[in-house]
Amino acid sequence: MAAHFSRRQPDNSLVFAALDNEEGGGAGARTLVKSLLAAKRDVALDINLDMISHSDRGELYASGTYHYLSLKPLVERVAARAAVKLLLGHDRPEPKSEDWTMQSDHQAFHREKIPFVYFGVEDHQDYHKPSDDFGTITQEFFVRATETILDAVKTFDENLSAIERPRRAREGGK
Repeated sequence: MAAHFSRRQPDNSLVFAALDNEEGGGAGARTLVKSLLAAKRDVALDINLDMISHSDRGELYASGTYHYLSLKPLVERVAARAAVKLLLGHDRPEPKSEDWTMQSDHQAFHREKIPFVYFGVEDHQDYHKPSDDFGTITQEFFVRATETILDAVKTFDENLSAIERPRRAREGGK
């Protein structure tokens, strides 16, 4: 994805970050968000990729549209032409066990009211096991999921003004 945007200049600045310690409380994401805000960087959207390569059903989820409604038509536009079955969900408070809102690195952005889209798949037989490696991924799905996410990133970039951004609490909004 970074290579694509190095050849085709996006309309807006993109930051690609590999984060550490997601399973240990998201320290990497929290540090990144803190440093971006301290530098007064205007962060419009977080796109989180976590578990996008392993789906026997060909399903990829996009979470975040429940919290940030302006993202929904953009994600639906991508879903209509996606190379995989792109589903919205796993971001509502009920049932709590199915809500992914606070279960990956995007939580640090969400806590600061920065819109997010989390792309991921449901748990699978190799989830959190040593067998969850290159040999067990669904390779064709991974390629198509990546193509779909690239389309989403381009769509968000081209339509950034359509994404509503709530004011962060530290800026006086609640």
